[in-house]
Amino acid sequence: MGALIDLTSSSFGRLKVVRKGSGNKAGATWVCRCDCGSETEVSSGKLRSGHTKSCGCLKKESKPNLKHGMANKGRTYTTWKSMRLRCNNPNASQYKWYGAKGITVCKDWDNYLVFLADMGERPAGKTLDRIDPLKGYSKENCRWATPAEQAVTNRGCFKKGMTPHNKGLTK
Repeated sequence: MGALIDLTSSSFGRLKVVRKGSGNKAGATWVCRCDCGSETEVSSGKLRSGHTKSCGCLKKESKPNLKHGMANKGRTYTTWKSMRLRCNNPNASQYKWYGAKGITVCKDWDNYLVFLADMGERPAGKTLDRIDPLKGYSKENCRWATPAEQAVTNRGCFKKGMTPHNKGLTK
């Protein structure tokens, strides 16, 4: 076993080493203060390899949409998840009608909480509808609509002689 390398005052990502920790079976540990103000104890190996760069706040910030506490919690979340799947995943069964045809989801809606703030909770009896079916999903182009309301904007679903309320979309 090699000599202990003193890491006190060294910085690793957002962590600054404050003092030697209590140690563990894997070797020396160090008490580090994160830029966010929290303290955490990290092994020498994880600091020096770059595996650990913060107290955990960096991971939370880089993946905000995964930690919203709403996973599998209701119709609004399921709608958001399905919308993203059919537009972004070529293996999704409905991708051919959405993503493959250039229908996209605005970048802001990669975060569920932004989608929820923009659209609100999904009302009973309504689903997510694109007002202009030739454009992607965004706050400006979406609404909660009944099946009857959706039939007016749905490409290929117009009855003969029917004029949609949003002209020019029957292309």
